[in-house]
Amino acid sequence: MSALAKHLADLFGPWIDYYGGSNAAETVVTFLHLGGLFAAGGLAFALDRAVLRSGRNPLPRRQDVARDLGYAHKAILIGLGVVAVSGLAMTAADPKTYLVSAIFWLKMGAVALLLANGWFLKRAGQRLVEEPDAPVAFRRLRRAAVRSMGLWAVTVLAGVALTVYG
Repeated sequence: MSALAKHLADLFGPWIDYYGGSNAAETVVTFLHLGGLFAAGGLAFALDRAVLRSGRNPLPRRQDVARDLGYAHKAILIGLGVVAVSGLAMTAADPKTYLVSAIFWLKMGAVALLLANGWFLKRAGQRLVEEPDAPVAFRRLRRAAVRSMGLWAVTVLAGVALTVYG
């Protein structure tokens, strides 16, 4: 076990004791984590799918989908914020397990890539709306949507693997 994990376990001792002894606390934190993931990921996945489907549509419809991405960005970020706060609470409840887990760090890496790709996706959507004649605008948006779907899947898979393998 790393020295950092031990230090954090000492620091968060009261939270670890409370969380470990309270089914209600664990239920609420897990619900917030899964609920935020469901809301943010579900909305993002639906919009990614809309981007992929819009490739067969005329440019104005593709621009509408790109605008929808921009409108939904705040809601997705709020959901990810709930996921982050609840994830911190879960990690603080068992730092000795999570901070030394390769699966945990895989999930954190996927989340970081998801955030970076979300920024890229939003920018690609803005470019399609602002510069509809740019030949690469929709291709970039489409590639970002495909990456987004994959990263959401990896994030969920890693989260499930954490519950099984720790």
